[in-house]
Amino acid sequence: MFDLLIQTALCDGARKDVAIAGGRFVAIEPAGTLDATSAKEIIDGTNFLLRPPFYNTHTHHAMTLLRGAGEDLPLMAWLKERIWPQEARLTRELVAAGTRLAILESLHSGCVAFNDMYFHQPAILQAALEMGVRAQVGLMVMDQVSDHIENEAALEMRADLPPTLHLCYAPHALYTSTEAQLRAVAEHATALNLPIHIHAAETQDECAIARERFHAATPVAYLDRCGLLRPGTILAHCCHVTDDDLALMAEREVIVAHCPHSNQKLGSGVFPWEKAIKAGVKVTVGTDGAASNNSLSMIAETKAAALSAKLNASSPEAVPLAQVDRAVTQVAAAALGFPDAGEIRVGKEADCILVDLSCPLFAADNDPNADFLYAGDSACVDTVICAGRILMRHKEVPGEAEIIAAARAAARQLKGCNR
Repeated sequence: MFDLLIQTALCDGARKDVAIAGGRFVAIEPAGTLDATSAKEIIDGTNFLLRPPFYNTHTHHAMTLLRGAGEDLPLMAWLKERIWPQEARLTRELVAAGTRLAILESLHSGCVAFNDMYFHQPAILQAALEMGVRAQVGLMVMDQVSDHIENEAALEMRADLPPTLHLCYAPHALYTSTEAQLRAVAEHATALNLPIHIHAAETQDECAIARERFHAATPVAYLDRCGLLRPGTILAHCCHVTDDDLALMAEREVIVAHCPHSNQKLGSGVFPWEKAIKAGVKVTVGTDGAASNNSLSMIAETKAAALSAKLNASSPEAVPLAQVDRAVTQVAAAALGFPDAGEIRVGKEADCILVDLSCPLFAADNDPNADFLYAGDSACVDTVICAGRILMRHKEVPGEAEIIAAARAAARQLKGCNR
């Protein structure tokens, strides 16, 4: 018996029937082959492209409440003048509302997982659990005392978390942490068998801090000195990495979360994707937070990542689209601790999206995956399935109006206004 049967969808260049049971793909056969009477539910995929969803490897989801707060400012001024003053008023309820809004937005762009670095982590975990998505949620470390950081409460939840939710250590950055704190993170991560997620080499200012405050050649070299570079560590941004950095990152088996829109908007720099791949570094893509992007669309971020790679390398052949597609699906899924997700294959966890081929951008009838990644937007995503569960059907997420209303009220509260 199948829990769900998707019939006649375009998948990997052919029309196929795809069956899901127990949260996994259990059969993939030519269209018309699988017995519909064995399915509890059937989706007609005739007008749809069936493909893996996206996995967002770096974000601050509840910053949806801060979208548009402080435009056209450099990173440090943006943080100190606009972001941190509002974040001082955060509560669990506000973070929950902002996270639900972010998940809603992400689902509309076909994304089922996120790697979060933010405050009030129990609220983030609860929001992800309620909405059925995957998440890796960070235990925050910063060189300031904050009631918003709830690492112990998140750790207490760890034993009861479903397989779709993970924890990691997420020290914010070298400029907001002491060396002793980062060394302690390395020790605790080892003891608790948790991965690490940190901003790295995002700006020239950060590179100067590494040299002047910590007497390190580069931010990457400094993080390695602190013991944070290890297999599976996710380094966000990496705009200013040297050849030596890339060789070290490859040797340590770390993963880059490339965030092109945030890097461009803040004028931070450009990550050298082609050089990183040639050095043997694994690359994924993240949106960063909605306050610095300002979108959480992984469709748009994937296109920006592909184009920035070509521009940086001065070559249209740099980082082919198929490689970019793998980076935002199976490579990213594995990076977030879901190695059995990110592919539509028998035995894999059943994460997938149905893309509406009746949208005008598919009329030329060429490669639908290329058309989706280079020309698509959220209007193309019809249905989203995560771990075998339908989270969005016909472009609607249950409770959508309530999620938006709650987020609107939360944003007003965060700004200290009642209008």
